Amino acid sequence: MQTRRLGKTGLEVGVIGFGGIKLPGIQQDTATEVLNKALDEKINFVDTARGYGDSEAKIGEAISYRRKEFFISTKSGARTADQMKKDIERSLKNLKTDFIDVYLVHNLRLPEQYETVMSPSGSLSALKEAKSQGLVKHIGFSSHRYRETMKLGIESGEFEVIMVAYNILNDELVDEDVLPLAKANDIGVIVMKPLAGGALAMPPPMRINLTKFWSIPLP
Repeated sequence: MQTRRLGKTGLEVGVIGFGGIKLPGIQQDTATEVLNKALDEKINFVDTARGYGDSEAKIGEAISYRRKEFFISTKSGARTADQMKKDIERSLKNLKTDFIDVYLVHNLRLPEQYETVMSPSGSLSALKEAKSQGLVKHIGFSSHRYRETMKLGIESGEFEVIMVAYNILNDELVDEDVLPLAKANDIGVIVMKPLAGGALAMPPPMRINLTKFWSIPLP
């Protein structure tokens, strides 16, 4: 597996990671088999979120005994410090780990959300406290479409990682300014939806039908 340095975190992560959003739809035994297979194939980055149902718990049950073989990233939609503290505690318990490599503020979009998160009583303060305690190693945020918010986060100096949607059907225009800005600030970039939510993995006849819904046809 080829690896890349995840920005200023210094983590050497595989170019292909494991996304845990679909885990709630399968049984634990299947999740255990799939996750262990991923680690066997040298995938060393696993992403999940508090908002992904029992995804964290399934990951913890499946591969916590192999903790030294992978980096774990999870996310919380909490905007206040109090709620973020609770979510961090729950994530640690679910994942059966003493620390989380990357913890993201989930889906940070609107300016007022950003202001709340960055305020003294906002969720960023709880993440920074958890980092000082060794419970969280690196802090980041994820976002959709709100490029101005993405740029504010990148330039704030508070985050080490950003997660954005990027694929050949829809790049949300992040390649115009967000990605270059992230590179200039040594911010690690995690790509979500690289296969457009599974659309790019569809059989050819179904791909053709996608032209009805997307402005860019597939070859």
